[in-house]
Amino acid sequence: MVWVDRKGVEEPIPAPAHAYRSPRISPDGRSVAMVVEELGNQVWTYDLIRHTLTRLTFEGRGTTAASWTPDGKRIVYNSGVPLSLFRQSADGSGKPEKLAAGKYILSPSSFSPDGQTHAFQETNPNTGRDLWIMHMKDRKIEPFLVTRFVDASPKFSPDGKWLSYMSDESGRPEIYVQPYPGPGGKRQVSTD
Repeated sequence: MVWVDRKGVEEPIPAPAHAYRSPRISPDGRSVAMVVEELGNQVWTYDLIRHTLTRLTFEGRGTTAASWTPDGKRIVYNSGVPLSLFRQSADGSGKPEKLAAGKYILSPSSFSPDGQTHAFQETNPNTGRDLWIMHMKDRKIEPFLVTRFVDASPKFSPDGKWLSYMSDESGRPEIYVQPYPGPGGKRQVSTD
Protein backbone atom coordinates (compact mmCIF):
# COMPACT_ATOMS: atom_id res chain seq x y z
CA MET A 1 0.00 0.00 0.00
CA VAL A 2 1.11 3.54 -0.69
CA TRP A 3 -0.15 7.05 -0.02
CA VAL A 4 -0.44 9.10 -3.21
CA ASP A 5 -0.70 12.89 -2.92
CA ARG A 6 -2.49 15.19 -5.37
CA LYS A 7 0.72 15.61 -7.37
CA GLY A 8 1.08 11.83 -7.81
CA VAL A 9 3.96 11.46 -5.37
CA GLU A 10 3.90 8.05 -3.70
CA GLU A 11 4.89 7.35 -0.11
CA PRO A 12 5.00 3.67 0.93
CA ILE A 13 2.94 2.54 3.91
CA PRO A 14 4.92 0.05 6.00
CA ALA A 15 2.25 -2.65 5.65
CA PRO A 16 3.25 -6.19 4.70
CA ALA A 17 3.08 -6.95 0.98
CA HIS A 18 -0.26 -8.56 0.07
CA ALA A 19 -2.86 -8.43 -2.68
CA TYR A 20 -4.99 -5.70 -1.07
CA ARG A 21 -8.38 -4.90 -2.56
CA SER A 22 -10.74 -1.95 -2.05
CA PRO A 23 -8.90 -0.09 0.74
CA ARG A 24 -11.11 2.34 2.68
CA ILE A 25 -9.74 4.87 5.17
CA SER A 26 -11.60 5.09 8.48
CA PRO A 27 -13.49 8.30 9.29
CA ASP A 28 -10.82 9.28 11.85
CA GLY A 29 -8.00 8.61 9.36
CA ARG A 30 -6.24 6.19 11.72
CA SER A 31 -7.04 2.85 10.01
CA VAL A 32 -7.65 1.29 6.64
CA ALA A 33 -10.14 -1.54 6.04
CA MET A 34 -9.49 -3.73 3.02
CA VAL A 35 -9.87 -7.21 1.61
CA VAL A 36 -6.71 -9.32 1.49
CA GLU A 37 -7.14 -11.61 -1.50
CA GLU A 38 -4.56 -14.34 -0.89
CA LEU A 39 -5.59 -14.65 2.76
CA GLY A 40 -9.06 -16.03 2.04
CA ASN A 41 -10.65 -12.83 0.72
CA GLN A 42 -11.34 -11.68 4.27
CA VAL A 43 -11.59 -8.14 5.67
CA TRP A 44 -8.52 -6.88 7.52
CA THR A 45 -7.74 -3.53 9.11
CA TYR A 46 -4.38 -1.79 9.10
CA ASP A 47 -3.64 0.63 11.94
CA LEU A 48 -1.79 3.56 10.36
CA ILE A 49 -0.42 4.72 13.75
CA ARG A 50 0.81 1.43 15.22
CA HIS A 51 1.48 -0.19 11.80
CA THR A 52 -0.39 -3.40 12.62
CA LEU A 53 -2.50 -5.58 10.35
CA THR A 54 -5.47 -7.29 12.02
CA ARG A 55 -7.94 -9.78 10.59
CA LEU A 56 -11.56 -8.69 11.10
CA THR A 57 -13.64 -11.41 9.43
CA PHE A 58 -13.25 -15.17 9.72
CA GLU A 59 -16.47 -16.50 8.21
CA GLY A 60 -17.86 -16.57 4.70
CA ARG A 61 -15.96 -16.27 1.49
CA GLY A 62 -15.58 -14.24 -1.65
CA THR A 63 -15.48 -10.85 0.07
CA THR A 64 -14.68 -8.07 -2.40
CA ALA A 65 -15.38 -4.79 -0.59
CA ALA A 66 -15.86 -3.09 2.77
CA SER A 67 -17.06 0.33 3.94
CA TRP A 68 -16.93 2.15 7.29
CA THR A 69 -19.93 3.55 9.10
CA PRO A 70 -19.55 7.34 9.58
CA ASP A 71 -18.84 6.92 13.30
CA GLY A 72 -16.04 4.43 12.52
CA LYS A 73 -17.50 1.83 14.89
CA ARG A 74 -18.57 -0.73 12.28
CA ILE A 75 -17.55 -2.05 8.90
CA VAL A 76 -20.01 -3.30 6.30
CA TYR A 77 -18.72 -5.92 3.87
CA ASN A 78 -19.99 -8.53 1.45
CA SER A 79 -19.57 -12.27 1.84
CA GLY A 80 -21.14 -15.60 0.93
CA VAL A 81 -22.82 -17.01 -2.17
CA PRO A 82 -24.34 -14.92 -3.52
CA LEU A 83 -22.47 -12.06 -1.86
CA SER A 84 -24.71 -10.59 0.85
CA LEU A 85 -24.13 -7.55 3.07
CA PHE A 86 -22.90 -7.98 6.65
CA ARG A 87 -21.96 -5.60 9.44
CA GLN A 88 -19.20 -6.23 11.99
CA SER A 89 -17.86 -4.16 14.86
CA ALA A 90 -14.60 -2.52 13.70
CA ASP A 91 -12.83 -3.74 16.83
CA GLY A 92 -13.73 -7.34 15.95
CA SER A 93 -16.02 -7.88 18.93
CA GLY A 94 -19.36 -9.62 18.54
CA LYS A 95 -20.71 -11.68 15.68
CA PRO A 96 -21.27 -10.46 12.13
CA GLU A 97 -24.83 -9.27 11.48
CA LYS A 98 -26.47 -9.98 8.11
CA LEU A 99 -27.97 -6.76 6.74
CA ALA A 100 -29.24 -7.86 3.34
CA ALA A 101 -29.29 -10.92 1.14
CA GLY A 102 -30.00 -10.66 -2.51
CA LYS A 103 -30.48 -12.93 -5.44
CA TYR A 104 -27.34 -11.42 -6.96
CA ILE A 105 -24.00 -10.02 -5.76
CA LEU A 106 -24.28 -7.05 -3.37
CA SER A 107 -21.26 -4.78 -2.77
CA PRO A 108 -21.10 -2.10 -0.04
CA SER A 109 -20.02 1.38 -0.96
CA SER A 110 -20.98 4.47 1.05
CA PHE A 111 -22.97 5.76 4.02
CA SER A 112 -24.80 9.05 4.28
CA PRO A 113 -23.09 11.36 6.80
CA ASP A 114 -25.72 10.60 9.46
CA GLY A 115 -25.25 6.83 8.99
CA GLN A 116 -28.94 6.29 8.32
CA THR A 117 -28.61 5.40 4.63
CA HIS A 118 -26.23 3.05 2.86
CA ALA A 119 -25.63 3.10 -0.91
CA PHE A 120 -24.49 -0.15 -2.48
CA GLN A 121 -24.35 -1.85 -5.85
CA GLU A 122 -25.96 -5.03 -7.08
CA THR A 123 -24.47 -7.01 -9.94
CA ASN A 124 -27.41 -8.39 -11.88
CA PRO A 125 -26.83 -10.63 -14.94
CA ASN A 126 -29.79 -8.98 -16.71
CA THR A 127 -29.12 -5.29 -16.02
CA GLY A 128 -25.42 -5.21 -15.08
CA ARG A 129 -24.38 -3.19 -12.05
CA ASP A 130 -27.15 -1.15 -10.44
CA LEU A 131 -27.26 1.24 -7.49
CA TRP A 132 -29.45 0.59 -4.46
CA ILE A 133 -30.16 2.31 -1.16
CA MET A 134 -30.68 0.67 2.25
CA HIS A 135 -32.39 2.58 5.05
CA MET A 136 -30.54 1.32 8.12
CA LYS A 137 -33.38 1.91 10.59
CA ASP A 138 -35.70 -0.68 9.03
CA ARG A 139 -33.31 -2.27 6.48
CA LYS A 140 -35.71 -1.30 3.70
CA ILE A 141 -34.01 -1.51 0.32
CA GLU A 142 -34.98 0.51 -2.74
CA PRO A 143 -33.46 1.05 -6.18
CA PHE A 144 -31.63 4.30 -6.86
CA LEU A 145 -30.44 3.68 -10.42
CA VAL A 146 -31.27 0.58 -12.46
CA THR A 147 -30.26 0.86 -16.13
CA ARG A 148 -28.82 -1.26 -18.90
CA PHE A 149 -25.46 0.43 -18.28
CA VAL A 150 -22.74 -0.35 -15.75
CA ASP A 151 -23.46 1.92 -12.77
CA ALA A 152 -21.07 1.45 -9.86
CA SER A 153 -19.30 2.87 -6.80
CA PRO A 154 -21.99 5.14 -5.31
CA LYS A 155 -20.63 7.70 -2.83
CA PHE A 156 -22.56 10.20 -0.71
CA SER A 157 -21.40 13.80 -0.66
CA PRO A 158 -20.23 15.19 2.72
CA ASP A 159 -23.62 16.91 3.19
CA GLY A 160 -25.58 13.80 2.11
CA LYS A 161 -27.49 15.72 -0.57
CA TRP A 162 -25.75 14.20 -3.60
CA LEU A 163 -24.75 10.73 -4.73
CA SER A 164 -21.81 10.38 -7.12
CA TYR A 165 -21.26 7.23 -9.17
CA MET A 166 -19.52 5.81 -12.20
CA SER A 167 -21.53 4.97 -15.31
CA ASP A 168 -20.55 3.88 -18.80
CA GLU A 169 -23.71 5.23 -20.45
CA SER A 170 -21.62 7.61 -22.59
CA GLY A 171 -19.67 4.67 -24.00
CA ARG A 172 -16.82 5.00 -21.50
CA PRO A 173 -16.62 5.19 -17.70
CA GLU A 174 -17.49 8.69 -16.43
CA ILE A 175 -18.42 10.16 -13.05
CA TYR A 176 -21.90 11.56 -12.48
CA VAL A 177 -23.65 13.24 -9.55
CA GLN A 178 -27.34 13.19 -8.82
CA PRO A 179 -29.35 14.83 -6.02
CA TYR A 180 -30.27 12.50 -3.17
CA PRO A 181 -33.02 11.63 -2.54
CA GLY A 182 -34.12 13.87 -5.41
CA PRO A 183 -35.72 15.34 -7.32
CA GLY A 184 -33.32 16.44 -10.01
CA GLY A 185 -31.36 15.08 -12.90
CA LYS A 186 -27.85 13.75 -13.08
CA ARG A 187 -24.81 15.76 -14.09
CA GLN A 188 -21.68 14.35 -15.68
CA VAL A 189 -18.68 15.79 -13.83
CA SER A 190 -15.78 14.00 -15.51
CA THR A 191 -14.51 14.22 -19.04
CA ASP A 192 -12.66 11.43 -20.73
